[in-house]
Amino acid sequence: MSDKKGIICVVACPLLEDELIHSMFTDPQPKRILVADNEHAVSIKRKMDARGMRYEMITEKEFFDRRDNIDREQYNIMILMNSLGLHAEPGDLKKKVEDDILRIGSSCDCISLYYGLCGNAMWDPVEWAKKKVDVPVHIFRGCDGEICDDCVGVAVSGTKRYLQLLKKHPGQLLVIPAMAENWEEFLQHMDMMQGASSMDMDKYDYMRWMFELCGYEFAVKIDTGLGDHDLYEVKSKELADSVGLKLIEGEPEFINRFSTDNMYEKSKAELPDA
Repeated sequence: MSDKKGIICVVACPLLEDELIHSMFTDPQPKRILVADNEHAVSIKRKMDARGMRYEMITEKEFFDRRDNIDREQYNIMILMNSLGLHAEPGDLKKKVEDDILRIGSSCDCISLYYGLCGNAMWDPVEWAKKKVDVPVHIFRGCDGEICDDCVGVAVSGTKRYLQLLKKHPGQLLVIPAMAENWEEFLQHMDMMQGASSMDMDKYDYMRWMFELCGYEFAVKIDTGLGDHDLYEVKSKELADSVGLKLIEGEPEFINRFSTDNMYEKSKAELPDA
């Protein structure tokens, strides 16, 4: 990638922050990273600290409204982390991402959505944004050029490969590293947890009961190689043990970083040359 200048605004889900960190860390061009200071940024800050990456904290108001302290002759990445809980209601997630795009508007050179479709199967935020803002918007796409379904779709780079993986592991819980790290929050926002309040069970008993009811026996590790490997080992086992599943290894040949690399490279290519 050639050196660029200007601003990329990133709107991201915690389940895809490993992909963002990997791309920023492996890109040799010096960059100014600014992170909106909210409760959803705790994990990405910890991970950037672990890699020795330099970043600055700004308010959400500064993320959306303030650009007078940004040198557009430099390469700038501004990051807004959203709540993982938005996945519980696809309509709420869709509205939040659309609102974020509109609030950012044309104040940057590119908007990068670190999301998959996440249940909004008929929604193309890129096409939607073309009619709303004057800057390009990018989202993860697979090897076939189609938008990735979700974070596992990003890990395997596309729907076709995702379907092949599901055929290998029908009725099994697929676990990428970021999901393992956030498993309690992730599972409690799944559709199947909506009945927990009506049952006389704690959340772990309820999860075990629901997985057994649905015929789930295994949790399958989909190791992207991103993030903290040791933490992934610990947290994926913790997840499986807590919900009564047997932890097994997924096939490494399914892992593909095309979507991760392509997302970052396409977004950065939208910026002017330095």
